Amino acid sequence: MKKAIVLSVVIMICLTSVMMYTACGKAEDNTKYTIKAVYDEASRTLSADMIVHYVNDNYETDGVYFHLYPAAYREGARFSPIAESDVDTAYPSGISYGGITVESVTVNGESAEWEIGGEDEDVLIVNTALKSGGSADIGMTFVVTVPEVRHRLGYADGVLNLGNWYPIAAVYENGAFRCDPYYSNGDPFYSECADYEVELTLPSGWEAAGSGSVSAALNGETVTYDFSASDVRDFAVCASPGFTCAEGEQDGVKVRFYGTKAQAETGLAIAKDAIRTFSELFGAYPYETFSAAVTPFTEGGMEYPALVYISSDMTGSLFTDTIVHETAHQWWYAAVGNDQINDAWMDEGLAEYSATLFYENNSSYGILTEDRIADAMQSFVLFSEIYGDAEGFGRMDRALGEYSTATEYAFHAYVKGELMFDSLRHLMGKDVFVKALQAYYKQYCGKIATPAALISVFEDVSGLELESFIQSWISGEAAVK
Repeated sequence: MKKAIVLSVVIMICLTSVMMYTACGKAEDNTKYTIKAVYDEASRTLSADMIVHYVNDNYETDGVYFHLYPAAYREGARFSPIAESDVDTAYPSGISYGGITVESVTVNGESAEWEIGGEDEDVLIVNTALKSGGSADIGMTFVVTVPEVRHRLGYADGVLNLGNWYPIAAVYENGAFRCDPYYSNGDPFYSECADYEVELTLPSGWEAAGSGSVSAALNGETVTYDFSASDVRDFAVCASPGFTCAEGEQDGVKVRFYGTKAQAETGLAIAKDAIRTFSELFGAYPYETFSAAVTPFTEGGMEYPALVYISSDMTGSLFTDTIVHETAHQWWYAAVGNDQINDAWMDEGLAEYSATLFYENNSSYGILTEDRIADAMQSFVLFSEIYGDAEGFGRMDRALGEYSTATEYAFHAYVKGELMFDSLRHLMGKDVFVKALQAYYKQYCGKIATPAALISVFEDVSGLELESFIQSWISGEAAVK
């Protein structure tokens, strides 16, 4: 996600269908989501049937856990997805509630026992035993009520955002499923790669941007979109009857940009430049399609595999910067995964520094590396002078819920993360630094990387002992001044 940082204390019908692939290797038997959903505009509800071919890679379990992220939008939720400081801008028409109702669950075609759990009643627990290496077809029928809100899941100004809208399998690690709640700070999502076949029916005349290849069929008063995505970490859609789509190609990648005519044409050129630059710097873009959609969104932008949101509030240089940042996330988050709850700096800091590398390699945008780094340094030093006495200040390894405000989170994950990678680049030398990023991408594409994994790759490529240096930044021991 691109967080627009303001230091207030001072002063995309495109229906060309292509087969989806990834540059990452994938298992022969991959978890697969097959979803059929129908959106009712009058009630703002999404009725869906889903079958998950769930593959259990290396553990034994008596149950399979799924995140129910839409539950965070219900009235009475313990954890709100909207920070208190953003409530007025997120709900311009007043508070609106949504949610998700699971109606039935099956395992291998038979009715199954299930329950709702989790810290905020936001986890579906399917009671079925699975051995290591086993698999099961888990079916469920559910209804999502879409709130009227400018957020990942929401409807506003004629645009429907379907982000984190379906039950998605929780990551199993260290002997348990990760069931983190929906924090308002950052991107509280953590998932493995899977395959997707999604059929979404919308009112006729609606244009839909989504993760993966797409085809559409008109059915009188409705239009049905068929999306296909392979080996992706998540699946999202952004749809509106008001979208204009500009379409082009960059290095064999079908690039689509949705918004007004002016936004689509301008945004397409920027997105193509970003795809070209990052493919040259890090390695081939991992999918055959890339879509970006301008949508009402409280934050600057939001990344999903092969699809990004760009907030309609972003104009001028912020519009460009958000597109570049979110495109970088296709490498850092979508392809190379990480624990976004506990190690947000790994994708946000690297995406932010990737934007710096973009401008460095595209002089026509008129933004100098030294200016971006100087701005980041100045703002973080000033932020530190004001808030540096707070408990845990400087630590980048805090969980999202441990940051007191969204601003504190942003300055650590984005600003300090960018400064750390810039410092690494100068320590290693630019050429070696870029080679390390290429090796990191190649080794962990389609997987989940840890801080230790990143450090190991950078040490192997550079021949330098970097663990103490990097850990000093993560722990807050390194002073930024």
